Amino acid sequence: MRLGATIEDYIQSRDPLAYVNECQKQGYRAISFPNVLIGKSDEIQEIKRIFSVADIVIAEVTAWVNPLDPNQKKRQANLKKIAETLIIADQLEAVCCATVAGSFDGSGTPCSHVGHHPENFGPKAFEEVVQWVRHVLDEVKPTRTKLTLEMSPWTLLDGPEIYLELLKAVDRPGLGVHLDPSNVIRNPRDFYSTTQVINRCFDLLGPWIQSCHAKDINYALDARTVAIEEVLPGSGVLDYSTYLRQIEKLSPNTPLIIEHLESKLAYAAALNFIQEKASNIGVTL
Repeated sequence: MRLGATIEDYIQSRDPLAYVNECQKQGYRAISFPNVLIGKSDEIQEIKRIFSVADIVIAEVTAWVNPLDPNQKKRQANLKKIAETLIIADQLEAVCCATVAGSFDGSGTPCSHVGHHPENFGPKAFEEVVQWVRHVLDEVKPTRTKLTLEMSPWTLLDGPEIYLELLKAVDRPGLGVHLDPSNVIRNPRDFYSTTQVINRCFDLLGPWIQSCHAKDINYALDARTVAIEEVLPGSGVLDYSTYLRQIEKLSPNTPLIIEHLESKLAYAAALNFIQEKASNIGVTL
């Protein structure tokens, strides 16, 4: 596989040469790259050239917006953003354009695109997700990049079974899967069965998986309610041996991107953990 990270979290640069330099310093062979303005064809071609020469794959170009926003004006703007990001990702020949299924949460908070709402799980949500995904794919018609959705526990797309249903309902070759198994752990039974959860994700979705995220999960201290939180890879319960082996089976070029860490030191610790784990089980990064 190709290990990478959201290094834009700490290098504070949009210069692709700065990205290449940091990737080579850390040993990353994949990258998440910030969005480029649509219509900047010369810039897009130069970015693609720089990463290609360095043998660094652009794993994902992201559009973390809410395609189900209850405010129709905001929803249309968000759908336009996803479509434009998919166009750019396709021109960059990125592995995927990553977004989410969306939420009817209209609060506008930073996480409202995956926010809480009672209608997120019903037939209405399913049909509206199918419609918006078809709309974007039919408009853009990507040929090199897949539109992918990330599973999230408070949205319709909360596990591999519903994702498989969605893939069949959308019925478009441009839709793929972005896998982050940490987001699929929804209850204590899953929490203590991450091996089975990971295997189920790959068994059901393997042919569609384009790119993966590297996080970990642990429980909050108060056991009176269920609270599961993100933690540094290696400091939680996610079965990384199984996860890395399953990614490796897909393709030696499948990206695995470390994300959501607060500092360069945290990214270095996550990198060291994954490198050591991969070395111990014979997986190539």
